[in-house]
Amino acid sequence: MIRALSLILMLSISVSVAKERPEVKGTMQQMFTSLLNLQPFLVSPEKFRSPKNRAIIQKDLNQLANLKHAFPNSMKNEEPGIYAISRMFHGYLEDTRDRFKAGDYDYARHRMRTVTAFCFSCHSRIPSEKNFQDLQKRVESSQLSPFEKADVFAATRQFDKALKAYTDILSSSPTDGLGIVEFTRSLRRALSITVRVKQDPKETLALIDSISQRKELPEFVHRMADQWKKDAQHWLEDGDAKKKMSPEELIQKAQKLIERASSLQTFPADENGDISYLRASNYLHAALDDNPGSKLRVEALYLLGVAYSALQDPTVWDLDRLYFESCIREAPQTDLAKKCYRRYSDKIYMGYTGSAGTFIPEDEVKRLEELRKLAEGKKAKE
Repeated sequence: MIRALSLILMLSISVSVAKERPEVKGTMQQMFTSLLNLQPFLVSPEKFRSPKNRAIIQKDLNQLANLKHAFPNSMKNEEPGIYAISRMFHGYLEDTRDRFKAGDYDYARHRMRTVTAFCFSCHSRIPSEKNFQDLQKRVESSQLSPFEKADVFAATRQFDKALKAYTDILSSSPTDGLGIVEFTRSLRRALSITVRVKQDPKETLALIDSISQRKELPEFVHRMADQWKKDAQHWLEDGDAKKKMSPEELIQKAQKLIERASSLQTFPADENGDISYLRASNYLHAALDDNPGSKLRVEALYLLGVAYSALQDPTVWDLDRLYFESCIREAPQTDLAKKCYRRYSDKIYMGYTGSAGTFIPEDEVKRLEELRKLAEGKKAKE
């Protein structure tokens, strides 16, 4: 069984719409297959750029860009928010496909990794074991590094395999700069599994303890581990964690966790709040999964954007921006839309600002203006 597909499926269709519209369900199944096919290439820059893989990758990108055709115009009135978000996501996929076709491989690869993170952010079941058996064969024959294989397992929701692969990497001692980067990424991704997927504070504490005892690791790793241990202990003592909560209560709990996580940070990219942010994202996804039509749905989208901004992974460029854009398109001309727009525009300006000044590409400027008008109203002033 598929559990409420993923957040992108919630944003582009509801489960009921998929059941009522066979053409939508069929397209989503094809998209899922294409995402699986792309995983061994997405984790390896060399494989993604290789000319021998170009036709295979282009075929799956074309398939993903066909999302638009699954949503008939009649949905504008039946499901206006869903229809708007499906169009937004289609534009994102279409741009990625076209940039790959033009040879901008690094841009396209990072965008697709963002798509994967967005699409699989709520998956907890596999739709077809055969799909993963086929994927496993491709992974083993593709000569990926241990870290790349772990990423494929994580991206496709094979969490037990992913956790084992990441902890295998953590059992070694990094010897150079690249090794330290891979080690810390493996640690954060292993934690995301024990916190978000396993939802197990004891297993999380055990993982952190195993790192704390490693005297040969860099000092900054021990600093992170010390703070994570405190936050995991707070989780262990949190009585709410064991309660059955309504979608509204889940969202309210997530908001409190985000406030706590923010208080632990000394700068925006500080990892000190990771565990609370991960717990918050888990509550938010669970709330949207349980009740996609919740009155607090747009608040949840905003909070997801905030959480993923803090949990920024360099392999996914703009996961948080997708949530903020979704918030704006679902609830235009509201206070929440304005908050999401401010977050979105701040991210854009920071991303395109350097020592030589701010240079925002024309397509991004147009999107900013479109979203500003949606958030603030067509007559809003700059």
